Amino acid sequence: MSENPDQWEEMLRAVLGNEAADRMIEQMRSQGIDPGAQMSETMNPANFNQIVNQVRAMLGSSGDGPVNWKVGEQVARETIQRDHLDTLTAAEGDRARMCLQTANLWLDPATDIDPCMGPNQAWSRLDWLAHTLATFKRLTEPVGENVARAFTEVIREQMEYAPEEIRGLFGGDSSQMMAGILSSLLGMQYGAGLAELATISFGTADAGLPLVEGETAALVPANVAEFAKDLEAEPDEVILFAAVREQAAARLYSRISWLRPQLLDTVAAYAREIQIDTDSIEEQVREMGGFNPAAMQELNLTAVFAPSLTPNQETTLARLEHLLSLAEGWISAVSAQAVMAQLPHAVALGEMFQRRSATSSPVNQIF
Repeated sequence: MSENPDQWEEMLRAVLGNEAADRMIEQMRSQGIDPGAQMSETMNPANFNQIVNQVRAMLGSSGDGPVNWKVGEQVARETIQRDHLDTLTAAEGDRARMCLQTANLWLDPATDIDPCMGPNQAWSRLDWLAHTLATFKRLTEPVGENVARAFTEVIREQMEYAPEEIRGLFGGDSSQMMAGILSSLLGMQYGAGLAELATISFGTADAGLPLVEGETAALVPANVAEFAKDLEAEPDEVILFAAVREQAAARLYSRISWLRPQLLDTVAAYAREIQIDTDSIEEQVREMGGFNPAAMQELNLTAVFAPSLTPNQETTLARLEHLLSLAEGWISAVSAQAVMAQLPHAVALGEMFQRRSATSSPVNQIF
């Protein structure tokens, strides 16, 4: 590589963008540092491999899939701890488990499906995250695969026109670096989505989609309490109603063994065929000046999905909607029957929960 100081500054602008590079150069000069000499020293073969390894470690590895779930889980946990941390006291836990036990007693005369054999649990939002992560991976990774593949192809084409110094900066390994960046970016976005779900989910199977592996029934008291704030019914009624719906879903998915795998496989089949708008990707890549790691975090992934569905997707979506409506319809009907003679506001609560399922349920958030 050339030792021309101006060339080092040009490379810095190519990687970081003009505005960020100018700020860095100005800051270095204000501290009495010659940017060209500093970059030359940084790119010295004796130091270069160590720096590249540090960058790769920072970006993380995509591992066996397109999403860096280590980053995703970290983002989700930090978001919950920073903005939505709840405390689950012993009394609240005992109350939630008692409500789940009572719900089973109320359901016995309303359905012939036997109770779930797993434990009744009370979770904090962080607990909910830990229990749902495996299923969330299964639901979302097919989308990540499509996004990563499309972005990598576009970047590979763009790199053909990049300066030789940039293409050679990572020893011809720009595709692998891009995969790492996209993997981390998807992990960050999925982690943010998980944190949002953790603040609104009542239990394991809100609105019919089973998000937790294994046989169990659980409640997140903090989320139920937040939902109850705007309702006329007493908080005890709301959590009992939520407990009945949770136990009904637990019975359905634990006793009808084929239903949960069928639902999740159908979601995955739909997700695998989601089409990516490569024109949108190319436009964003051009706007960020080609291969620009510093600008990758500004990518708008919500704008890259093609609006049209394939014929297979239309068939799959119809099947998925049918399965979800059957599950949700059964849970709602059985729950309404179970609470009718038990809760003073049973009808009003049933309407509120149905409205929630149609607008702000975790299922809608996921899709």
